[in-house]
Amino acid sequence: MNIFIIILLCFSLLGFIDKMFHLQLHLSDSFDKGILTMGSMALSIVGICSVGVTFIQNHVQTISRIFAFLPFDTSLIIGALLAPDMGGFSITQQLAQNKEVLIFNGVILSSILGQTISFQFPVFLSAIDKKEYPTLMKGFIIGIIIVPIGLIITAIALKMTLSLFLSLCLPIFSICLIITTCLFKAPQKTIQVFTSVAKIIQWLTYFMFFIAVLGIFFPQYAYADQTLVYDSVITAFKIAIIVSGSLVLSELIFRKLKPQIHYLANLLHINDISMIGLILSCATSLAILPLYDQMDVKGKLLNAAFSVSGAYVIGGQLGFISNVCDGHIVTLYMIIKLICGIISLFVMSWIYEKAITLK
Repeated sequence: MNIFIIILLCFSLLGFIDKMFHLQLHLSDSFDKGILTMGSMALSIVGICSVGVTFIQNHVQTISRIFAFLPFDTSLIIGALLAPDMGGFSITQQLAQNKEVLIFNGVILSSILGQTISFQFPVFLSAIDKKEYPTLMKGFIIGIIIVPIGLIITAIALKMTLSLFLSLCLPIFSICLIITTCLFKAPQKTIQVFTSVAKIIQWLTYFMFFIAVLGIFFPQYAYADQTLVYDSVITAFKIAIIVSGSLVLSELIFRKLKPQIHYLANLLHINDISMIGLILSCATSLAILPLYDQMDVKGKLLNAAFSVSGAYVIGGQLGFISNVCDGHIVTLYMIIKLICGIISLFVMSWIYEKAITLK
C-alpha cells in the first residue's frame, strides 16, 4: 500500500476515534463529511468499474477492428477515456503494439486525460453544486489544454521514433488546439459543450450503475461479474475513508500550519482553503470536493486546472502504477504529472482575469 494512503488512513482513524470517544478534538465533523461522500462516488465508480470495464473487455477485438482504419494505435482511445486503475492500463496492455505505446497511453495519458474523463467529470459533477459547473469546467479545460506538454516530455523520455510520436500525439494535440481556439473564440459555447459532455458521461455512469444494481438483485440479468461489482463498492468505500482522512488532515494543517499555508496562499493570491485543496489533491482530488464551496473563485479555478494532471501524483494511483511498472516509469509518471500540474497553475493564474469574464 502507498505510504501516503497509509498516512491518510491514520488521520481517518484519528477522526473516527474522536467521534467514538468524544475526545473534543473537533475532528469528527471532518470525518463525517468524508464518509458522506461515498454515496455520490458509488454512483460513478460502481458502474464504470464493473459494467463499463466489462463491456470494453468483452469487445476489445471488436473495438480494434472498428478503429483499425485510424492512423494511430487503438489503445490511445482507451488511455484518453479511462484512468489506469479503472481499466485504462490493463485494457491498453491488450491493445498496445509495444511497451512504449503502453507507457504512453496506459500510464501517462491515462493518468492525466483518462482519469479526468472517466473519474473526475462524473464524480465532481455529482458532488458539487450546479452553480459551480462553469467555474469547474473552465479549470478543467485549461488543465486539458496542458496535456500535450506532458506527452512531448514522455515521448522524449521514452526515445520514441518521430513517426510513432506523431501518430500518438497529433490526435491529442489537434483536440487541444481546437479546444484552445474555441475557448478564446467562443468561450460560452465551449464551456457549455464541455459541461454537456461531462453530463453525458455522468448519465452513462448512472445507467451503468443501474445495470450493476439490477444484476445484484436479479442475478439472472447480471451483465458484469458480481465480483467486479463488489470490488467496485469496496473501492468506493475505501475512497470515502481516504477522503475522510484528507479532511481530518486538512483541518489539522489549517490549525497547526496556518501561517505557512497563508504565506503560500498569498503567493498565488488565493484563500487558505484553496491552498489546502491544492496540497491535498496531490494525494487525492477527492479532497477538493468538500472544500470547494469554501474556496474563492481563483482558488476553484486553480484547483480544477491542477487536478487534471497533478491529482494523485502521490496518491492511490501512484500505488497502482508502482505495482505494474518499474521504478523508472514511476519516476516519469510523477515528474510528468507535477510538471503539467504546475504549468496549469501558471497558465490559469496568467489568464485568470480573462477566465472570470468568460460566461
